[in-house]
Amino acid sequence: MSRLATGASLAAVVMLALAPAVLYRGERQVPAQRIVVVVSPHNQQIRQEFSTGFARWHREHFGEAAEVRWNTPGGTTEIRRMLVAQTESALRSGSPVGGQADILFGGGSYEFDLLTKPVTVDGDPPRSATVLAPCEWITPQMLEEWYGTNDIAGKKIYDPKLHWFGVAFSTFGIVSNIVRCEELGVHPPQRWEDLAQPALRGSVILANPAQSGSVATAFETILQRLGWTRGWQVLRRAAANSNHIIASSSVVPTKVGNGESAAGVAIDFYGRFQVQSLADAAERTGLDSIARLHFVAPAKESVIDPDPIAVLRGAPHPEMAQRFVEYCLSTDGQMLWQAAPGSESDEACDHPRPVRYALRRLPSRRAVYSCCIDCFVDRINPFDEPSIPAPNPNYRDFVSTLFLPMAMSHTPLLQAAWQRIIAHPSYPAGSAVVSAADVSDAQLKRWLEAFDAMPTAPAADGVELKLASLDDIGAVRAGWLKGGFKDRSLWESRDDPRTLLRRRFAAFFERQYRSIIEDVDPSVLQHRDGTEGK
Repeated sequence: MSRLATGASLAAVVMLALAPAVLYRGERQVPAQRIVVVVSPHNQQIRQEFSTGFARWHREHFGEAAEVRWNTPGGTTEIRRMLVAQTESALRSGSPVGGQADILFGGGSYEFDLLTKPVTVDGDPPRSATVLAPCEWITPQMLEEWYGTNDIAGKKIYDPKLHWFGVAFSTFGIVSNIVRCEELGVHPPQRWEDLAQPALRGSVILANPAQSGSVATAFETILQRLGWTRGWQVLRRAAANSNHIIASSSVVPTKVGNGESAAGVAIDFYGRFQVQSLADAAERTGLDSIARLHFVAPAKESVIDPDPIAVLRGAPHPEMAQRFVEYCLSTDGQMLWQAAPGSESDEACDHPRPVRYALRRLPSRRAVYSCCIDCFVDRINPFDEPSIPAPNPNYRDFVSTLFLPMAMSHTPLLQAAWQRIIAHPSYPAGSAVVSAADVSDAQLKRWLEAFDAMPTAPAADGVELKLASLDDIGAVRAGWLKGGFKDRSLWESRDDPRTLLRRRFAAFFERQYRSIIEDVDPSVLQHRDGTEGK
């Protein structure tokens, strides 16, 4: 680990340790042994409803008050980095791992899978531990009752080694401001490719996949569903149409709702929650114009991803951690995701409801779709979603590695090149994604080839691996992103190969965009500027 990375890790540990705890007390004077400390990226509405619901459930089942204390240090990716840094620090110092929190609640399955892998530090002997602790008290009978088979559209719902368990499902889609779309003369986008249409230039909002594991999953979904080449064409054009690329995915529906952007990529529950909030405001005020937001998960173009819960190693309140997991996967806990807020129960739905908020999430417990879907706010069954045929395992690692240099390192150049392309007299009007093969004009064809070009990465002995080739991306991932080329003298031992690769890619994309703006061959720019991207 570099000196800079070590400093960042130690800072992350301090941030996690000092992150303020947010408390929602079910009852007063809760004894210390009846507290559960939860680290989570979840919003305030989810935290409040699960605090209230758990306190109520705990009183009913155990006759005692209980309290949830929340640490909310950032998004899932940031939380994972902090937990790993905390574990590394404990291993180096010989201290027990964990001990500061009981539960990790919320985020994508990809981030939780990473936390099941051992964290190892050098020493004699080396020391290692996983951030998540296996829940060995969970029996096959419990898993059968909760989930049935461990599969949702081709993805697992829980970790077979019992490190994490899906408590809800996320899908990904597009949130649109109907009024803003009408002003631009476009229909609210229904497919991913609709975000690429030139009419949305300066009106799309995206979140940074390097800061949000859920957004990274959404972008990976676009690549898996549309294919590597078409997927990157859509993502690049959506970024070229953007007026914001922000850090937090939860802000996307808010900015679309207030009209700052016309459309954006959103996680389903953020999109649906904002739709619900505006609809509630419209009902309170009688102003129909407030109900102007639309969310859609593109048909057969999205993916279902479990949103897990896990027990942290060294949990200071292990009994309460177990009870909190059991509550979240009980029918009472699951109904918080989809029941409308209000009275405790009614004839149609005899389970406790959320007190204040319609959370608009999809439960993970298979049985609730059989018994209770009629009292859901969103009568959607995610178990009906088709799976992705033969997903490519290499795509995920390139989401941030390519998107950041492609779309964020030189955003003004990207947008200027895009504006020149769509303003060309021969550009086909009304098409969402136009590639070089779709046009005959030599200049426009040359510009589109430059715009959609992908970089290369050196292997050794002058061999260049092409990121446009599905045959080569696996080799780049294994060699550069997983360290397989560490003995080929392609980088110094103190260097981070992923960072070097991003710099190389950023230089490549800068040349491509400038070549369109200046209407010259990209190789001329490379020779003139001497930029090799190393």
